[in-house]
Amino acid sequence: MIDQYLLRYFLAVAETGNFSRAARSVAVTQPTLSAGIARLERELGARLFDRNRQRVALTPAGSRFLVRARRIAAEYEHALVELAAPAEPSLLRVGVLNTIPTGTIGRVLAEHRAQSSEEAVELLDGSERDLVERLERGRIDVALTVVRPHHARYRPEVLARERYMMVLPPDHPLAAEREVLAEQLAQDRMALRRHCEALPEINRFFTQRGVRPRFVLKTTSDERVLSVVRSGAGIGMMPEGFADGSVRFVPVRDFELVREIGLLQSGRAPGSAFLDIVRRQFGQADRAP
Repeated sequence: MIDQYLLRYFLAVAETGNFSRAARSVAVTQPTLSAGIARLERELGARLFDRNRQRVALTPAGSRFLVRARRIAAEYEHALVELAAPAEPSLLRVGVLNTIPTGTIGRVLAEHRAQSSEEAVELLDGSERDLVERLERGRIDVALTVVRPHHARYRPEVLARERYMMVLPPDHPLAAEREVLAEQLAQDRMALRRHCEALPEINRFFTQRGVRPRFVLKTTSDERVLSVVRSGAGIGMMPEGFADGSVRFVPVRDFELVREIGLLQSGRAPGSAFLDIVRRQFGQADRAP
């Protein structure tokens, strides 16, 4: 293996055509440089320069070696630049269920940024089915989503359990009740969350009780549902994780459906500052009664 300093000596002589000038350019004495060139020639088993009083010229072997020496030197310099550059942050691709409150995700991102973590995070909103498909194809590393029994292959980690509750304006006649009956809401207009993963169960529950809601809004925006409820124009049904104090969340008698929110991962669980913050935000809390 050729020492890097011998390549420097060789290139300096080849470029200046003079041992004295070459020695000055690499900051060594001429005898030191001459000894280095002699050692390089011994290691290569070939004479690299023709020397006389007037000039120093590359031999045919020296000319061939010059091409490779320049390439090796360039690669070496490139490696030094790469090592000196800041390391690229690791990237964690996280799929986020579109029915998880935006405020919760915002708080996680704010804390992650405050930590000045070396970890880069890429978030992707999606439906429950979309996130599982992307996880299966390796398009995301982890999904923050509803956990189902058939998700066992993704090593589910349940973080929270949330009841689905009726969302009422603060001045609604039933807002102070501990629970409400489906029949008591028959005259209210509903803001329908069309993207809700529990929509079939909710529709079935009300239909079985003879309640066919009239709608004031059909949307895929949770914030729009909450805005309608705050305005007093309608009511809705949402997981209790959306509770923010501006509206009233009241349980519906006999509606026992609970959603489990957690992490699904397709590969080996990565160490992640972001996921640690997610776990703290949800607090491993069991919100079911």
